[in-house]
Amino acid sequence: MTDLETRLREVVLAEPPLGFDPDDVATKAAKRLRNRRATVATVAVTLGIAGAAVVALRPSPPPPVPPAATYLPPVIVVKPPQQPQTPLELRNLAHLKEVLPAVIPGARKIVIDSFYSMGGELHADEMSTSISFVDHEGKGHSFTLAILGKLTVARNTLPVSQACPPGGRMRCDRIPRPDGSTVVISEVSEGGLPGAPPSTTVAGRAAAHYRVDGTSVDVSDLGRVAPMTAAELGLPAPRIDAPAGDGLVLDDRQLIALVTDPGFVAQ
Repeated sequence: MTDLETRLREVVLAEPPLGFDPDDVATKAAKRLRNRRATVATVAVTLGIAGAAVVALRPSPPPPVPPAATYLPPVIVVKPPQQPQTPLELRNLAHLKEVLPAVIPGARKIVIDSFYSMGGELHADEMSTSISFVDHEGKGHSFTLAILGKLTVARNTLPVSQACPPGGRMRCDRIPRPDGSTVVISEVSEGGLPGAPPSTTVAGRAAAHYRVDGTSVDVSDLGRVAPMTAAELGLPAPRIDAPAGDGLVLDDRQLIALVTDPGFVAQ
């Protein structure tokens, strides 16, 4: 190789000076990349926390409403009438059978006496019936329902203004209705010996609807069932020494639903 060739090779292969350290440039570039990734990650975490905070601040939806209890339809037994039934009595009996399952939900068996017309001067246009039933817990209850015509109300019922005599009952409330009629709900205690302190135990509960047409519908909660009715319901005979008020079951809502039902017709 000539001296000229040697010098030319050195010119081609020799690397000119760069004026900077390539290793230093690479190190700084890698550092900037790491810093940028860290910044992005920090922003993402911050946004995630903020989003979680927003979700946490949102009001939680209300809990689902539990489904209403469902019961099998009750067995309804109508006892044979003691006298021939009038068309009005049959109509009221059919309506009573229709509404009772809704008024006393969960009843397993219902025994209804056929409507009986009282008659006489004081009860000329009154018809009544008694209802006994076994509730969903297997307990027996009974109540009466009476439909009073205008003659009976006029001759044998206190005016609504006197329906709550002072000191006469444990509770007596007059509840006005939108149509101008009045519902009276009362509670009585068991009778005590003369001079004994008054009892605070509710022994009976009743409701009466004074209709604007001069008729009335009354319901009296009797509580426990009679021995003969208990046998018809498939229940053991009630205890003779059962406390007063044992078996009372109808609340204000049920009493009002029965006495204000327009399906019970007096005439």
